Amino acid sequence: MTQSSSALKGFAALSYRDPAVVLRELRQIESQMVGANLSPQVRNLRTNGLKPIREFRHAALFCHGMSLRLGHQVLFSPVESSDYDFVATWLIADVQHFARVQLKELVPAHLNEGATVQALVDGLSKYSGDDLIVAIFLNREGRFSLEEVVFPTLHIAELWFVFATTPDLHMWQLVGDALREPEVSSFRYPT
Repeated sequence: MTQSSSALKGFAALSYRDPAVVLRELRQIESQMVGANLSPQVRNLRTNGLKPIREFRHAALFCHGMSLRLGHQVLFSPVESSDYDFVATWLIADVQHFARVQLKELVPAHLNEGATVQALVDGLSKYSGDDLIVAIFLNREGRFSLEEVVFPTLHIAELWFVFATTPDLHMWQLVGDALREPEVSSFRYPT
């Protein structure tokens, strides 16, 4: 992945979070709110004001899954720009790597029944960058098959899909890189 030296300096100066720690903290907050009288929109982080927290959680889930898949800790910094939502970083053989990551979401059917994985993938044609990774969160019940997705020509580095495989959101899958030879990794929400 190529990045300008000024971008690398900017990425290096960011403050990064451990995704497993963040996910544990978020789960603790969720458990404390179980008895609270909250609307479903607030409980599920579905208000405009709570969107940054929802994206923070998605970033942590993606980086936690990637950490387990790669065998190297992947940290993240939620620094939103016009074409990415956070920066991920990891260290391999004393070389610090950085990647811009754009988050997308297939929202639950009760929010938008007409939304599809295909429409999300088609919409990625507006992004470009050989260092841009896109992670699509599938927040729908049912099955997911890459064979059903037609991939247009995309000008991004990688494309990943992330989704829960259990109703209690304890088990997750990471599928990707969908633009090359995708593999499936399962991981547990950290406890």
